Amino acid sequence: MRKKIFAAVGMLLLVIGLCGVKSYMRQMKIRENEEAQKIEKQKEAAQERKEAMEQRKKQEEEKKQKAKEQQKIIKRQKKIQICIDPGHYSKKNEVYENGKVVYCEGNFTLQVAKELKKILEERYGVIVHLTRTSGNICINGYENLALDSGKISLRGEAAKGMDLFISLHTNANLEHANGVDTNRQPIGITKPIVIVNTVAMESKQALSVANAIGTSLAVSNAKLGISTQEKFHTVSGKDDILNWTDAYNDSVDKEGTVCARRGNNGDYYGVLRGASNVAVPGMIVEHGFHTVPKMRKLAADGTLAKEWAEADAKGIAEGMRLEEE
Repeated sequence: MRKKIFAAVGMLLLVIGLCGVKSYMRQMKIRENEEAQKIEKQKEAAQERKEAMEQRKKQEEEKKQKAKEQQKIIKRQKKIQICIDPGHYSKKNEVYENGKVVYCEGNFTLQVAKELKKILEERYGVIVHLTRTSGNICINGYENLALDSGKISLRGEAAKGMDLFISLHTNANLEHANGVDTNRQPIGITKPIVIVNTVAMESKQALSVANAIGTSLAVSNAKLGISTQEKFHTVSGKDDILNWTDAYNDSVDKEGTVCARRGNNGDYYGVLRGASNVAVPGMIVEHGFHTVPKMRKLAADGTLAKEWAEADAKGIAEGMRLEEE
């Protein structure tokens, strides 16, 4: 009996021992797996650190390269020269209501020009020349009326050696166009018209500027509620440029576009002819119609000059591929 008991106890101890060995082996296996996982995680962490360092290095290199390219752009832009011509002169093209002057194109274009000059110089670093900085204009001994009629080409020739000439204007229509009073035109007539000279017609960049200014102004005018046309018909080349006519100018159902107008001596408009004389791409920007009452109201409260200057600057920057400093 004792022998059986001892044998049973022995078997039990053997089983317990075997279970202990198996448990030990399992524990060892778990520890080995944990150690292997730990080593693998360490390898992964090391790889991630390496990749992160390489990524930071790459980003730093890209940042340095971008800074170099930006400096090149800024350096290029600081050499760009644009001549802005505030159309006409003080007291030219006045609009009267109840015997009082409520708008003057010659005064308002100067407001837009000064705002535009400030934006282009401060934001993009380009050099901007104004043909006049006050109500009066004087070039080569000629003043005001002479520079708005017989000697008007001198305004465009003032852009000699520059990259672009832009004459700023507000538009008007024929007397009693659309069957209503001349200065009571509907907002439907308002559309930006950009008239380019013969040099600009051959310049891809100049046409890009014309397209971009017109597009920007169309959006701005629609937003301000002084136009029903939000789109601007862009051109791809000189063959797409519309020949300006009174009918198109005074239409109330057509969008703005890039136009050209020829005269007996080349460009019809003297300022554009002058720019062509010195081989500078030039354009007249007719922002909107001052024969529309709402336009005059916005001009009077100070809203319009800043809005149009921003639109012009946006168009110039886009067309000339300028970047903000």
